[in-house]
Amino acid sequence: MKWQRILIGVALGCVTAVAGAQAVKPVSVWSGVYTEAQNKRGEELHTDVCAMCHGPRLNGAGQSEMPPSPAIAGAGFIRKWTGRNVAALLVYVRHTMPPDSPGTLTDQQAIDAIAHMLAVSGIPAGSRELPPDPGALANIVIEAQR
Repeated sequence: MKWQRILIGVALGCVTAVAGAQAVKPVSVWSGVYTEAQNKRGEELHTDVCAMCHGPRLNGAGQSEMPPSPAIAGAGFIRKWTGRNVAALLVYVRHTMPPDSPGTLTDQQAIDAIAHMLAVSGIPAGSRELPPDPGALANIVIEAQR
């Protein structure tokens, strides 16, 4: 577990450095940064892989025999991630989920899951998919409101 925290810390530091090095104006998640098709793929993944722990509504209400897990959508989730970029969320999801088999999701699966998390949080879809590339996601900022 300790090595995973170190890995995540290093990865988040790299993502922050990449974000700082780019002179591109940040984009809000509220500007339509994922597509409905991507949300649908994320929903299917959630049903197959994530719902056991995070519940069918992504509210953290997993099955009773499972340990408690956090909500991954909605106001609490947005509040927790506000001010951080989607790259940091991708690194976190990619390297820690699912907890019984971390690192087994592909980059595409992880970013599709994030698109579904945004959709369930009430953030609108747009015409372009979120790319599974931390460098491209470094300027997409999670905000509590528009």
